[in-house]
Amino acid sequence: MMQMLDMFLNLGTFLVGLALLVKGSDYLIQSATDIAKQFNVSDLLIGLTIVAIGTSLPEVLASLVALFFGRADLAFSNVIGSSLANLTLIVGIGAIVAPLATNHIVLDRDTKIMILMFVLIAVMMLNPLAFGFISIIESIILLLFMIAYLSFLYWGRDECDTCYQFSIFVDFFIKMRFLTAIRGKAAPPPTSKQAQEARGKGSEEEEEPASLLKLKKELAIVVVSGIAVAIGAQWVVAGAEYISLNFGIGESVIGFTIISIGTSLPELSVSINSARHGFGRLLIGNVVGSNIINIAMGLGFAYIFTTATVQTFSAVLQLSLLLIVSIVFYYFIREDWRVTRVEGIILVMLYLVVQVILIGSIQAVII
Repeated sequence: MMQMLDMFLNLGTFLVGLALLVKGSDYLIQSATDIAKQFNVSDLLIGLTIVAIGTSLPEVLASLVALFFGRADLAFSNVIGSSLANLTLIVGIGAIVAPLATNHIVLDRDTKIMILMFVLIAVMMLNPLAFGFISIIESIILLLFMIAYLSFLYWGRDECDTCYQFSIFVDFFIKMRFLTAIRGKAAPPPTSKQAQEARGKGSEEEEEPASLLKLKKELAIVVVSGIAVAIGAQWVVAGAEYISLNFGIGESVIGFTIISIGTSLPELSVSINSARHGFGRLLIGNVVGSNIINIAMGLGFAYIFTTATVQTFSAVLQLSLLLIVSIVFYYFIREDWRVTRVEGIILVMLYLVVQVILIGSIQAVII
């Protein structure tokens, strides 16, 4: 009787968490879009930053908690599985709802940056000197990579015409130019139009108190909905983990499948809503930005506080599958700069194939 009650409580937690995730992400995307319009920020840029960070909170928090309790396989599989789900399941479902147009300049750069991040993780995890985990120095490198990426998006958008090239970002990161940019020394001088806007800003603020009030309201919604997404993800993860562990499923499989899907639910909700309303660029930008932030924060930040080791076979298999899928994803968005419904179906099928390969392989090793 008590076991049955415990099961129902965990199932209830899972369903409530699911509701928080779906509604929280819905409010988050709408408010973030409204804020972007008020500041004349492009849909792609808001997808790569505010929305991406907001929807990355579940993965980051889940991995941080798992690593804190020494469950490295669970944490690592959650981050990698979530990234893979974003590239296949999330984009695939979005493309099935409506074909997704992509930005050929920015996405060519950002997708390459994402793949570079995946390669960095593979090198760090398979480093003979720190095999199976990420050292503190490597964690700092990952966090600096994320800071460089976000600052490059902001400072690079008006600074030069070539800032949309992948090679420029590599130079920006290696030479640590982002540190100078953050201090403000690399900020581009204001244009004459910007100067005029700055001079008239004070009077505009006095004339439009309603606009400022709306901005505060939207910011509050972003914060509250972000918290709801994070809490909801934790409840989904807790409920799904409890149910799965009763069937003797390995931690890597749980992290790569149920938990990664649970923490990817915000992206799924954003995917459907964005595709339905014609925000294809916002969807792709959110996926790419989320993957970069997921790995940089979910592993980089968490591994500063622990040295928990991931199983060798599990790490190699997951990283190999992720790199293969990322190359397929890159090919699709390069093909006519559009993800069609047929390609969306292929991506969803690819996700299912990867799940079968990973579950079968890891469970066979466990047995």
